[in-house]
Amino acid sequence: MDFLNRHVWLKRALMLLAILIATPFAGYLLLFVEVAGLEVAFACLLIALKPFLTWAQFQIDIIKATFKTISNNFHKHLASRPTVYFSHAAGSAAFFAITGVMFVSVAVWLPLFMVGAQYA
Repeated sequence: MDFLNRHVWLKRALMLLAILIATPFAGYLLLFVEVAGLEVAFACLLIALKPFLTWAQFQIDIIKATFKTISNNFHKHLASRPTVYFSHAAGSAAFFAITGVMFVSVAVWLPLFMVGAQYA
């Protein structure tokens, strides 16, 4: 923060940039810049942003709690144990190999291509 205190022009440029970005959403900031000055307009911008930042922090906390609950439930679930997981994965792989698209294409179309290759 000492850097911004030494370079006041940079601090004012950053405040002006923030106000210009927020102007489409809060046009009254330009009136504050005209009447009261850049610093007052920036303070009003920060005051206007406080409810949004509080709401955003609350939503982030809800999302974190949801992911923590999902993680806890997943680790407690029976399917997360290694023996159960590997048996299900092996069974799923075998089921896909037997009934999957590759099996159908090899079982049906490959013999036709092999027979058709003799007569081509």
